[in-house]
Parts: sequence; C-alpha cells; structure tokens
Amino acid sequence: MKLFTLSGVLALAATLGWSSPQCYLDGYPNLIASADESAIILKDGTRFPYHTQKPQTSWNEKIDNADLATQLEQPYDAGGIETPPPYLFSPGRLRYQPFFQALYGKDQKAIEKNLVRIDWPTIKGSVKLPVNKVGGVDKKLFLIGQEIAKLPKADRIWAEGATTYCYRVIKDTDRLSMHSYGIAIDLAPNTTQYWKDEAPSETARIGYRNTMPLSIVRIFEKHGFIWGGRWYHYDTMHFEYRPELFAPSCAGK
Repeated sequence: MKLFTLSGVLALAATLGWSSPQCYLDGYPNLIASADESAIILKDGTRFPYHTQKPQTSWNEKIDNADLATQLEQPYDAGGIETPPPYLFSPGRLRYQPFFQALYGKDQKAIEKNLVRIDWPTIKGSVKLPVNKVGGVDKKLFLIGQEIAKLPKADRIWAEGATTYCYRVIKDTDRLSMHSYGIAIDLAPNTTQYWKDEAPSETARIGYRNTMPLSIVRIFEKHGFIWGGRWYHYDTMHFEYRPELFAPSCAGK
C-alpha cells in the first residue's frame, strides 16, 4: 500500500470510480437483485437507500451513521503493506448495520438459525467453528483453513486460537460486531495487536503494529475477507467477509 494522505486517497477513489453501487451487485450476486445510486434491492425485495440523510461530515459521524455509499468510501487495497495506513484510513470499518442484518439475520435468533459448524485446522488437529452459511461464507472459510494448513508451521501458528461467532457490540460502542453475524474470525488473539490498546479515541494519533504474516492475510483476501491490519485503527487478528470491497468496480489498485 502506498502512503497517501487521507484526502488524497479519497480524491483518487472518486476519480477512479470507487464507491459505485455496482460493487454490491458484483460482491453479492446471489443475494442482491439490483443496485444503483438510488437504492440497493435484495432478492427478497428488501430495499435500502444508497444514500441516507444522516450527517456524515466528521469521522465519528461517519462511523456511527454510515450508509451504503459511505461503506464504500475508502477503497480496500489488497496486496502488500510496505507502509502503515494513512490517518483515519480504515477501509471496511464504516458499516451500514441494517444491510448486514438483512443479509445474515435481523437479530441473534435469526442469525443463529443460519450458523453451521466448520472444521478449522490447528497444529494439533482441528476445532469446530460456527460460521454463517448465507452466501457460502462457511464454505469460503473452510477453504481458507485448508490453505492455511499447507503453510509452514512458523506461519500456521498465527492461525491458532481462532474464534468466530459471538453476538456482541464493538468495544465502547453500540454498533454490532461483525462477529455477531458469523462472518468474521479472529486469530492468535493473545499475540496480535489492537489499536484501542494504544488509544481509545477514534481520532487519536496512533502508531502501527503488526505480527500477522502476510501469507495468511493473502489467503483470506483471495476468498473475499478483508484484514483489520490494513486499517489505521489496526486490528491485526481480525478478518471479515466483505466481497463488495474486492469487486472489480471497487477494488483498490
């Protein structure tokens, strides 16, 4: 990832056509019927406005009131990470919660009906992890585990301690964690890094730390999972299924 200022990244994104509603149609072809600048319509008929009227000027307003357009505002740049992400550049952290509830379950009971258990390889065997089956997320995560199992042990060790589904809010917020939908996984939680251990404020100036090997990261990204280590607000244990950010119409270059 090249080092840009935040304003430069967003200007470049607008110029190259990122933040297109087509990203949703490309990312979820089996779940979304149509997408344009007015609305996203799911195949079950559920309709969401692409833009809402809630204020989204400051970073805090955006992260608390993101709509579907804001959700794509920052392009996710899969690949290398030679330099830390720019200030407040955390592609994928701006989320429109009703969209994910419509896809994966409107509440805890509905989500848990969509959960299945997959085998996740470990150094000593395997564990069963609950994962959402909607859109084939379970199948993708199973394949990821099989690929990670072929890596050298020095890399594989970073896929230990895996946790997936947990219905909860994100620390210090009232927003649901992506783990609540069964589409996220944390690895090696005791030896990875989390930005709130350095500063609790969303707009604080923080450094960047990471020990997660990119060999694991690239496997996840190949299957449509973004990595929290590509965020200014780094969460290097965290991966979540976000195929819209890898769609050709939205992918970072």
